[in-house]
Amino acid sequence: MMTRQERLLRNAVILLAIATLMLGGLLFWSLRAMAILKGEAAEGESSDIARAGDQPVTDQQWISELKKKHGDEVLLTLLNHIVVSKEAEALGITVTDKEIEEELQSSIAGYGSEQQYYEQMESELGLSREEVREEAAYRLTLQAIATAGITISESEIDDYLAQNAGRFTPKKEMQLSMIKVHTYEEAEKVMDRLEQGEDFAALATEVSIDEESRLHGGSIGMVEEDDPFWPEDLLQTAAGLEAGDIAGPLQAGNAYAVIRLEKAMVPREQNQAEIRQQVREELALEKAPPLQQVENELRAKYDTAIYIDNSLQD
Repeated sequence: MMTRQERLLRNAVILLAIATLMLGGLLFWSLRAMAILKGEAAEGESSDIARAGDQPVTDQQWISELKKKHGDEVLLTLLNHIVVSKEAEALGITVTDKEIEEELQSSIAGYGSEQQYYEQMESELGLSREEVREEAAYRLTLQAIATAGITISESEIDDYLAQNAGRFTPKKEMQLSMIKVHTYEEAEKVMDRLEQGEDFAALATEVSIDEESRLHGGSIGMVEEDDPFWPEDLLQTAAGLEAGDIAGPLQAGNAYAVIRLEKAMVPREQNQAEIRQQVREELALEKAPPLQQVENELRAKYDTAIYIDNSLQD
């Protein structure tokens, strides 16, 4: 199982990939809008799309800026999706709804809740749930193409499991919220205010010095009971709480924390077949070329051509 930090790092990579997709969609719809506007301009003799005082902004200015700032990435993204789709069809590769759902759940695990995950996708990348799902499907398809033809032997899986014996043992996961302050005395005041009935999330937003969790009412998402990135004493205290319990002040690096356990769970234990299949896929990905290289090779294979700037094809 990945730790929260590993999941966050993985999600950051995913976010970058999604951002590229979003830019693709942005330009696509912009070009579509341009075509529509051009049609309207021909009829209404006006191509202005905005105005600041008496200064108009034309659709051509808008499209030019979009192309200049994001055009390269967007164009490659559009081409990548086309060639990946062609290659998947040629290889008979399909991604099932179950695989997509598992991929999404893996990404969501790094956030406080499913709602928080999709809200963040919407606020930071402007992606709807459906668009996030489409990106997950693309990523899985690309990985399947990259690993097609790569064989992982049973002995390789055995060796990996022998070297990583504890990795697939389910560990207790705790969804925590936290209010972090500079001093022990400040943490005691936080405890006093909570005992007086103040709302934990509102108080976290008001006083916590942890910028990331403060934006989400103190939520720090799911944390494994032995997560090495969190103080051992804090996790041990959290593990002894019941859902809704609050504890503190607790030492948290150079600061102090008040925590609340939102919920705790022990993930379902995978059976041997599931574990071996997961290891097989991971080892295959390790042997596969980088996914960006796969995209480059597919663009060459399917004879893509970019007329505005040939350097993009390198």
